[in-house]
Amino acid sequence: MLHKMETAEKTKTGLFIANFEIGENMPGALHLALNLSVFTPEETVSGIEHITQAVNPPVNIATKISGGYTYMCVMPKNCHILVTATGYPIIKWPQGAGIGPVEQPNFELRMVLEENWKSGVANYKFMDGTGKWHEVNNAPVKFATADTIVG
Repeated sequence: MLHKMETAEKTKTGLFIANFEIGENMPGALHLALNLSVFTPEETVSGIEHITQAVNPPVNIATKISGGYTYMCVMPKNCHILVTATGYPIIKWPQGAGIGPVEQPNFELRMVLEENWKSGVANYKFMDGTGKWHEVNNAPVKFATADTIVG
C-alpha cells in the first residue's frame, strides 16, 4: 500500500486536462460531458459540465464545477480515484458590476475512476430549470479526447 501512495505522491507535478463522457450511449439517455482541469499538487479539480438529453422537454444544463480528488487504496495493487465536485450555475455578470448574486449549487458529483483516469462510474445529481433535483447513479464513465467531447 505504501508503494502505491509513494508513486501517487511522485506524480503530483502540475496541471492536466481530463475530459469525460458520462452515461449510457443510447438514444434519449442523459449525456454528461465533463471537462476538468486537474491540479495535482493540491488534488483539486475545476471545470465545466454540460448535461443534455433529447427528450421533451429537453435537458440542456451547463455548470461550472470545483472540487477535489483523493486516492483510495484498499490493497497494494487496488487503487481508485474518488473525484467529488459541486457545481454552480454559469452567470454572465457584467465586469465591474459588483460581486453578483449568491448562488445555490445546482450540481453534485461523486465519481470513482480507475487509477489511470480512463474509466469508472459516477453518481451525480442536478437541478433542472424548474428547480427539481434529478439523481443519476452508476453511470459509466469513459475518458474522452477533446475532439470526441459532445456538449
